[in-house]
Amino acid sequence: MLNISDVSTETPPKKRKRGRPSQKNTLDKELLLREALKVFAEFGFEGTSVKTIATRLQIDDSLIFYHYQTKQNLWHEAMRFITHDYEEKAKETVRLCKDQAPIDIGKMLTRQLIYYASENVELYKIMMHEMTQKSDRSDWIIDHILKPLDERIRPVLEAYKAEGYEVNMPMYNYISINFGILTTFFLMDNLSQRLYGVDVYAPEEIERHADTAIEIIYSSLFRRK
Repeated sequence: MLNISDVSTETPPKKRKRGRPSQKNTLDKELLLREALKVFAEFGFEGTSVKTIATRLQIDDSLIFYHYQTKQNLWHEAMRFITHDYEEKAKETVRLCKDQAPIDIGKMLTRQLIYYASENVELYKIMMHEMTQKSDRSDWIIDHILKPLDERIRPVLEAYKAEGYEVNMPMYNYISINFGILTTFFLMDNLSQRLYGVDVYAPEEIERHADTAIEIIYSSLFRRK
């Protein structure tokens, strides 16, 4: 015979309805996208799970899937966010320096890019990793970051040329050399720490690198006619 004590008196949990996850009704999207970039940079796209990102933010991964549906969509949105963030800062720099000579504005933008790279190295780690292979993501980087960059740089170089400066190399050499000079310093932070005991993210090291990069670029790549 079944005893009354053997029967649970607890009310069974209600099944969750489909739709918005119940854990949170809102999501700090900027915080999510910045954390997603860090995880993608650390593990690569294939090695990243939405669960890992959710765990770091202490939220349920269903909340991320509700807003972005797929990991690929999340990657795209994170990359759009960070590139737009940089572009807005660059535009503000140009506005503040519009009365200066083009070459001086270029130096200021170079310095700003180095500061930005030091604070957002995830973007450059992702780009370096993805550009080593052909994929939808590397195509996206080319179409949405590198091609627009190429289009913005060309009139700048024309402005330099009007002031008596010239670059005696193809654009593809110029872009790759500049990218290496500006960002590799931070991408190789582990090497600098282990071999030389240098913290590349220390303010004085960032400033030193900016001074060095500007000297190399504007005394070697650009030459007066």
